[in-house]
Amino acid sequence: MMEPKLLTADRFVDAQTGCSYRYVVSSTEYFRPHYHDYYEIFIVLDGNALHCVGDKRIRLHSKRAVFIRPTDTHDYICENGQPFSMLNITFTADTAHALFDYLGNGFPSGALLSSPLPPDVLLSDREFARINQRMERICAINPEDVDQLRSALRILLFEVFTRVFQHTVTEESGAPIWLENLCEQMERDGNFIAGTERMIALSGKSREHLARCLQQYKGQSPSEFINELRLNYIANMLRNSNHKIAAIVYDSGFNNLSWASQLFKRKYGMTMGSFRQN
Repeated sequence: MMEPKLLTADRFVDAQTGCSYRYVVSSTEYFRPHYHDYYEIFIVLDGNALHCVGDKRIRLHSKRAVFIRPTDTHDYICENGQPFSMLNITFTADTAHALFDYLGNGFPSGALLSSPLPPDVLLSDREFARINQRMERICAINPEDVDQLRSALRILLFEVFTRVFQHTVTEESGAPIWLENLCEQMERDGNFIAGTERMIALSGKSREHLARCLQQYKGQSPSEFINELRLNYIANMLRNSNHKIAAIVYDSGFNNLSWASQLFKRKYGMTMGSFRQN
């Protein structure tokens, strides 16, 4: 086996921005086992590849995003001799640590950094298109405008970590990735407002299978999970808006004000009016 080579930030990461990007076509690239003193995200743009991490070989295809840490030794192999292309984003340890510090303890940076294998996720069509659009704008920035380029690359990293990698690992629950992704999906795009039927549709699972998994890993039924998100929405809007209480409740997806009030008081120990005043 070829001895892994150390790749260093002073050669592969722009010192002024703390972050670099590179579009790579396998047919013109020499791959060998290597590790870095910096961090890397790569996204397969086209074709298939075998990602070698230690003694593991992981098949990757288009839209797969992978987060590489300094502790990871890895390599790429073209599958069946066919070429592939990828977007490679490299960034310094200082940049990574500053981002994780900014995101705080609510972000699973510890799990991302300590998982046995590099965290990876299959991007949705929407996420893949969004990253490509972001990169098109970055490619249009004057490379001499370091300040603008630095900001654009930091925004890209922030979006990739918070939109893509935040729910790829769990520190305690051990829940399957599809369930973690589903729970994250339910928090956005008005999905929790639409309710249980939307959750079942997005899961691609039967009602019974979803209910079993949610109970096993989250300790909640689908309706309890949905109501929890709705109550969070109500509490946040009570604190951060001047909207009428009834309007907030109905906007959250509840269609029964009395039932929502009971659930809210059970969770917060006070009425919605008292919560807003406090």
